[in-house]
Amino acid sequence: MQVEIVTPVGEKFSGEAVAVRARGMVGEFGVLPGHRDMLTALGTGVCQVQETAHGEPVRFLLDEGYLQVSKDGRKVIIVTELAERPQDIDVNAARTAHDAAKSDLEANSEAVGTAAWKVKQHALDLARARLELCGAL
Repeated sequence: MQVEIVTPVGEKFSGEAVAVRARGMVGEFGVLPGHRDMLTALGTGVCQVQETAHGEPVRFLLDEGYLQVSKDGRKVIIVTELAERPQDIDVNAARTAHDAAKSDLEANSEAVGTAAWKVKQHALDLARARLELCGAL
C-alpha cells in the first residue's frame, strides 16, 4: 500500500509499506493492505511504517493529526503538525524537556482539566514520545 506522511512544512515520507502502526486518540491501531476505508484522529506518539515484511520499520514521532485509509486499503495518508525521525531528536534536550514538563504538570495538579493543564499535558506527551522514539524512555 502507498503511505504518505505530510506536515505543514512538506512531505516527510512517501513509499510502499506492508503495515502502518499509529497512536489514535483512544489507543494504538494498525493498518494492513486491504483495510477498510477510514478516517481517524491521531494522538501524539510513535508511528511505525513497515516497508517490508521482515525489515526494521521506519519510525516517526507524530504530534496529532489525521490518518486516512482509502482506495480499499491501498493508500494511507497521514496529515500531522509534526513528524520527526529519531535522528532529528537531541536526546539530552528531549530528557530536559521531559523533566521540565513533568515538573510543571505536577506543580499544577490543582488545575486538572483546564485549558492550561491540557497544554502542559500535551508538552509532557510530546516529550515522552520523543524519548520513546529514541529508545531513551
